[in-house]
Amino acid sequence: MRELYVFCEGPTEQGFCAQVLAPHLFPQCEGCIHPIKVANGKRHGIVYRGGIFKYAPLKRDIQNTLKSRGEANVFFTTLIDLYGLPSEFPGKAENHRDPGNPTPYVLALEAALGIDVGDRRFVPYLQLHEYETMLFSDPDAFEFSFENCAPAITALKAVAAAVPSIEHINDGPLTAPSKRIIDVLPAYGGRKSSAGPDIAECIGIAAIRAKCPHFDQWLTKLEGLRW
Repeated sequence: MRELYVFCEGPTEQGFCAQVLAPHLFPQCEGCIHPIKVANGKRHGIVYRGGIFKYAPLKRDIQNTLKSRGEANVFFTTLIDLYGLPSEFPGKAENHRDPGNPTPYVLALEAALGIDVGDRRFVPYLQLHEYETMLFSDPDAFEFSFENCAPAITALKAVAAAVPSIEHINDGPLTAPSKRIIDVLPAYGGRKSSAGPDIAECIGIAAIRAKCPHFDQWLTKLEGLRW
C-alpha cells in the first residue's frame, strides 16, 4: 500500500489531511496518509508535539521518521506555515520575502529544507502564508460551520478581493489569514481544529488549488510521485 507521511503543525492540518488530502490522493483507498504533529522538543524522555518553535526538533523528527521507513512506496512531506517559522529555519537568513511576490521566497526556503533533510523521498512544502489561506478560496463555505455569519463572509471576500491572490494575504501578527478570520468571526478561534478542515472540505480541493497556485504546485508533485 502507498503511504504518505505529512508533518503538520497541529490538529487543523491533520484534519485537512484526513478529510481533504487523503480522499483526493487515494480515492480508491489504495494508499493512506499519516498526518503527524511535528515534534517541538523533548524533556525528561517525553517528546512534545505541535507547533514549531525551533528548527532542530523538526529536522530530527523528520529524519528519524525517514530512517524508520525505507520502503520505496513510502514518501514524506510537510504541511507547515510559512508564517512564524523560527529564524534558524533553512534559507531564512539568506533570503528576503517580497510582500508583492512571496513565491520566490517560499520556494527558496523549501529548497533549503529539502537539501538540509537530504532524502529524495521528502517533498518539502510551506503553506503561503498559513493554513487559513485556503479558506479564503470560497468564504461562502463558512456557512457550513457558522450560523449568521453573512457580515463576516462579506468582510473576508473584501480581504480576498484586495490582494493579487489569496496567497498574498501576509504574515503580520495582526494580518495573517487566521487573524483576519478571527477578527471578523471570533468563534473561529475556538473551533479552528474542527471548522478549518470542515470548511476546506466544503470548498473542495479543486477550488482551493485554483485559487492557491503554490498549493497547486505541491499537490501536483504529490500526484506525480512514483510510488
